[in-house]
Amino acid sequence: MPLTTLETVTVAPSGLPALLRRLYRTLATVRRIDAGARELERRGLLTGHRPVAGRDAVQVGAAAALDVTRDLAFPAARDLGVAVTTGADAAFALRSGGTRAADGSAVTHAVAWALGAKLDRTGGVALAVLGPGSTPREIDEAMTTAAVSRLPVVFVGAAGGTRVQGMPVTLVDGADVLAIHDATARALDRARRGGGPSVVEPVLPEPGAWPGRDALLVCEQRLRETGTVGDGFFADVTDAADVIAGSVLSRIRSTRTAG
Repeated sequence: MPLTTLETVTVAPSGLPALLRRLYRTLATVRRIDAGARELERRGLLTGHRPVAGRDAVQVGAAAALDVTRDLAFPAARDLGVAVTTGADAAFALRSGGTRAADGSAVTHAVAWALGAKLDRTGGVALAVLGPGSTPREIDEAMTTAAVSRLPVVFVGAAGGTRVQGMPVTLVDGADVLAIHDATARALDRARRGGGPSVVEPVLPEPGAWPGRDALLVCEQRLRETGTVGDGFFADVTDAADVIAGSVLSRIRSTRTAG
């Protein structure tokens, strides 16, 4: 059986407030865009939207741990949180279909890219976010290939029955964006140092079971505990998120009406 650990948050206190502010801003923006996208879908202006509710902390926390100068994320279909966090085109992410590429799924591409990064010695790590678009067989084959070749890949998500012998699995609170970030950062560092692939597996509450485990509220509580922000910060974040979301959603509406 693979090694399974429960990750705790160990971010250096000196950098914690700034990191939490960044994570909170991103989460709030993703939430606002997601709410608008669901409304557009209801009005028939967007099809196939995959809501991020319950998964936003996983997407944002994992993607925020990347070194964008050398790492690369391979998200599942329509992972809005990954797109916003990495600075990708959120409107494109919402409009793009969940169809498979002719040459395989995102997880397959992640392993192929990681092989190139290892051969070229770039120090880059692939982040494969598990979800729609990859079959259990593809995930199993990708993990096996990554483990055998000790490729720099971090798999994030529920791997289900696809457990590869010897691959470390870190269980982490899926509602805590900081814990996800910390666990992913450690896995990325391990892969970067030649330790091979690993899995960061979020433990998510059942829908509606833990109202207090809303990712945005958990992050807000952590941030308030640092004593570095007040109500004004959260009001400003809300206003900024509205502006960004308005721009993204306006592009989708204009594209649809023009078509």
